[in-house]
Amino acid sequence: MVEGLERVGTIERILQTPPAAPGIALEKVRVQALDRDGKSYQQIVREYNRTRPEFLAALARNPTTRALALLAVGKEGVAMMERGQVPKRKWEEAVDRDGVLRDRTTLFQIQAILPRSVRRAPPPAEQPSDRWNCHHVVPKSMARLDGKSPNDPSNLVVISTFTSGNNRENAHHFLHAAILHPQLHLPPGSVIDAYIPRPLFPFYPPTRKPFANVEEVRKELKRLDPNAELPASWQRRLVAFCQAAKRLPYEVPEEFRATMRTYQNIYYRPENRDPDQEQAARKRAATEGAVLARQFLPTGARVDGELLAVDHQARFQLPLLPEKGRVASRQSDSDIGSRRFSRPQKDSTFFR
Repeated sequence: MVEGLERVGTIERILQTPPAAPGIALEKVRVQALDRDGKSYQQIVREYNRTRPEFLAALARNPTTRALALLAVGKEGVAMMERGQVPKRKWEEAVDRDGVLRDRTTLFQIQAILPRSVRRAPPPAEQPSDRWNCHHVVPKSMARLDGKSPNDPSNLVVISTFTSGNNRENAHHFLHAAILHPQLHLPPGSVIDAYIPRPLFPFYPPTRKPFANVEEVRKELKRLDPNAELPASWQRRLVAFCQAAKRLPYEVPEEFRATMRTYQNIYYRPENRDPDQEQAARKRAATEGAVLARQFLPTGARVDGELLAVDHQARFQLPLLPEKGRVASRQSDSDIGSRRFSRPQKDSTFFR
C-alpha cells in the first residue's frame, strides 16, 4: 500500500490538487455494481469486519504509517489503532499540560483485538459518528473487473467521518455524496468506467496542523514521539498537502454540505428502511450529487446515468492517475527540499 502511494502520490501531483479536495486524485476503474442483498456483497462485508482490526493494528506497527498516524490522529488515536480500534475523538478541544491544544480522544465500541473483558463500552451520551474510519477507495458495493479484492489494503484509507459542525470535516461522506454516489447509483450487474477519488495519503486528511516546511514536520513528530521516524519524501508530501489545502484544518466547502445531508438521509432516516423508500432516497441523492460531481469529473465520466459532453470543463481540476499498465517509474523527489513550492503547469500526464 505504501509503495503504491509513493508511486502515484508524487509531490507534483499533490500540488496540482485544488483546495476543495487537496491530496485527491482520480483513478479510472472498470467496475460492476453488486447486489447489496447478494452473497458477494455480504461476503465482502464479513471479510472487512474480520480484518479491519488487523489492518488498523498493522498501520500502527509499520514505521512509516505509524509516524503518519501520529500526525493525523495523535498519540491517543495511535494507541487505539494498536488495539485494533478505530480512532475516535470528542469534538471538544482542551489545552494539554504541555500547553498544546489537543483533541480529547475516547474509545469507540467496535470489534477489536482486545478481549471483550477489557473493552470499554461508550456511555449513551457519546456520539459514535465523530471518528475516523476505514474507507474503501473503490466502494465495497462495486466489484473491480481486474479481480482485486475491495478489502485489499491498497484500496483502504483511514479517513475522517466527523459530522460535528455541520459536516465541515466529514471527508468520507463528502467523497461519497459529491463524486462517488452520482456515478455508482446503478442497477446490480451494471458495468461502467468510474472515476474514483483516491486520497494520496494512507490517512485523510493527513494533518490538521499546517506545516510550512519539513523542519516543522520533524519538530511536531519529535514532540509526539521522539522515536518516530518518517521518510523525508513523506515529510515533503505533507508540506505539499498543506500548500494545496490553503487552509488547515481542512474543511469541506460549505456549498457541498447540503448534498452530503441528502446522501446521509439514505441511512439516517428511519422511513428509508423500506426498500422502495431507500431506492427513492438513493435516487434523490444521486441527482443532487450529480450537480457537484460535474464540477470534479472529466469529460467522458458517467454522472447520474449520462456521459459528460466532450466539451465539458470541470470547475476543480483533479489530477488523473495513469491507467493500469501505464504507470511510469516513480519520479525522484530527492532534490525537492523545504523550499517554497510553485504550482506546476498542467501536463497531459496528469490532466485530460
